[in-house]
Amino acid sequence: MSNIYYRYLNLFYPFFDEVEVTKKYSNMSNFDSNKNGQWRIEGINPDIFNNEAYVWLNQFDCHAGVAEIFYTAPQSKINYHVDFSGVSPVFDYVKINFVWGPKKNHYMKWGEPKFTPSNEVGHNSCGSPQIKYKMDEIDEKESVCITQPILVNVGRPHIAINDSDIGRWCLCLIPKTNIDGCRIEFNQAVELFKDYIA
Repeated sequence: MSNIYYRYLNLFYPFFDEVEVTKKYSNMSNFDSNKNGQWRIEGINPDIFNNEAYVWLNQFDCHAGVAEIFYTAPQSKINYHVDFSGVSPVFDYVKINFVWGPKKNHYMKWGEPKFTPSNEVGHNSCGSPQIKYKMDEIDEKESVCITQPILVNVGRPHIAINDSDIGRWCLCLIPKTNIDGCRIEFNQAVELFKDYIA
């Protein structure tokens, strides 16, 4: 069976300024380098990304919806969860993730529920809704150390683990269609961005 969890992307220019984003959010009053942190940037085409990102998306008749930043402290993790909008039903929708910080010993992993899907709905610290899972409720299926921009399926249980001694940063771009503002399903995104799949 083909990989239903992620695809690397070959993007030919940066979509944001990594140094400036790190500087801005590491200087936030609620930032603690020893604790995980999460921030949500509202609005269509938020200014955290540059114009090249929006020109690239627009060729697919898409735009950037909400952006999110996740900081995973050294020797820590963000637990298994499934993302959803809080409005539409849960489905295999995608984000484009950009990860920096450690060069190794950090992972994004996916799994499938051992039993029935969880009904435990909550929110992460920046207010995004999610369905939560405990470690012993998941059978691990896939693991990757992210080294370049990546298309990720966040409609399946996933976890971020940082086993390094350096803080791990992840900026998430949520692509949405221009015509109706809907999030994009994983297989649809793989077809849509096929010329950029690594």
